Amino acid sequence: MARLTSEDLRGASDLREEEIELDTIGGSVVVQGLGAAASNEAQSQALEMKTIGATQLARVTTALLEEIQLFHGLKDPRLSREEVRGFMERCGPAIRKIIAKIDELSGVDKKAIEEATARFPSGGNGTPDDGETRVHAASTGRGGSAVPARART
Repeated sequence: MARLTSEDLRGASDLREEEIELDTIGGSVVVQGLGAAASNEAQSQALEMKTIGATQLARVTTALLEEIQLFHGLKDPRLSREEVRGFMERCGPAIRKIIAKIDELSGVDKKAIEEATARFPSGGNGTPDDGETRVHAASTGRGGSAVPARART
């Protein structure tokens, strides 16, 4: 395999697109895997840090993460962020199918996420996840636990 030049890299793209059928709403859309910049934006904007005592907890707000993924990954038709929010309020199975395809095209390893979630189960207070926030969870709605870190003092 030949070594790439800087010119090769400046013009390169390995993002894949695919048309998918949304049976629940009767039509198709074109989605694309997320590039590193869009993926990082989605993760950093959806990350919420909370300090409880001397412990910091990192939580990912799934709804915001999926909104950003949908905004960047839905190629045809294109929707504004406000239109994405409205679409997400009115649809469920169609959104899940789109997000799952975006994750697949982006190279997200769902099995690794599920294994990590199993190794670090929920925080032991006995209350079920309310679905509002997730931690290092698959964007298809699987729950996860908070990730503790030492707070700076």
